[in-house]
Amino acid sequence: MAVHAVKGTEDLRLTISSLRNKHLVLIDTVGMGQRDERVGDQSEMFDAAGVLRLLLLNAASGGDTLDDVVRMYHSDKVIGCIPTKLDEAVNLGAVLDVVVRHRLVMHYMTNGQCVPEDLHPINLDYLLHRALKPAERKNPVHFA
Repeated sequence: MAVHAVKGTEDLRLTISSLRNKHLVLIDTVGMGQRDERVGDQSEMFDAAGVLRLLLLNAASGGDTLDDVVRMYHSDKVIGCIPTKLDEAVNLGAVLDVVVRHRLVMHYMTNGQCVPEDLHPINLDYLLHRALKPAERKNPVHFA
């Protein structure tokens, strides 16, 4: 797996051009929240370079946060999503609800911290099992 660093739109275009024979190119962006002012600049750079995007939706997040992510990154260049951190989510209800309501196509899913090893094709049986299994009953904490 090769790693390339880019610093602007033209650099991104050149890098993508050099990778045109690859089946899949993953672009890992600087970690920033959906409300960071740099998100707009980043989206403009991706649009100018013709980059189609998949939203990463943290399955351990609440529905309001996931809705906010979808709204802030909305673009005609967003072609779907990848539910992430399935291993950390207590249940998958919120992320699946957002996917359905926003009519997002799920392309992959992640179950772990290692990329690309933990990036998997969508497994509907797994998602349905996780979404519909009864919640585990936890023993409440008792203080003496």
